[in-house]
Amino acid sequence: MSKSAIVRGAKLVGVFSSALLIAASAGSAAAAPTPASGPTTVTAENAPSTSSAVAQSTSWREGAVATGTTANVATVVTKRPSRAVSARQALAAQQAKFTKFTLASAATKDMRGVEKSLYRGKYFNATSEAKRLCVVKRESEGHYDVVNPSGSYFGAYQVSRSLARGATWMMLKEHKKLMGDKAAKQTLAKLRSKPMNTWPRYWQDAAFHTVINWDHTLSGASHWAGGRWHC
Repeated sequence: MSKSAIVRGAKLVGVFSSALLIAASAGSAAAAPTPASGPTTVTAENAPSTSSAVAQSTSWREGAVATGTTANVATVVTKRPSRAVSARQALAAQQAKFTKFTLASAATKDMRGVEKSLYRGKYFNATSEAKRLCVVKRESEGHYDVVNPSGSYFGAYQVSRSLARGATWMMLKEHKKLMGDKAAKQTLAKLRSKPMNTWPRYWQDAAFHTVINWDHTLSGASHWAGGRWHC
């Protein structure tokens, strides 16, 4: 074989080997994954945990939302009354307590004895209280349930039926605030239908102070001008 034939054979072998290498390289490149063109995917190591998100929340509402308890948040908020509702509830409780005191307390049911006035409202003052203590001693000696021999005057202050009825209307406005409209109207309507000697102590004391100070201090003193001694 001539030298030129050997050279040509070697060249062909070299070209063939190069083609094989190129084909292998192309196959490897096709098998390798192509990088995504979108944003880099966050791995589990980089993703913030639910507990971390809750810890970073600036309020209990945000924390509850982050943990998926939005329904519970609504429930909690619903159970929290507003300030206006709380104020109304407190006032209603106070009025109910006062109503019970005027009608059912041990003090108001005590119908015997000269004691300090249970009423301390708008028409109460020291001058009329001194007058009241004198009148109650003179008229009934502290017996709130008495009736005079003629059956015309009733209670600790010996008040006529007409004056007692008038006192219930005079006391209504003040006691609407103290008891609430409904309770005041119902209570005073019941008292209006009964003689004063059946009224609880509080209401007899309240009637006295309201009547005697209606226009100004002792403006109604003439209702108790008579008696065994001057008051």
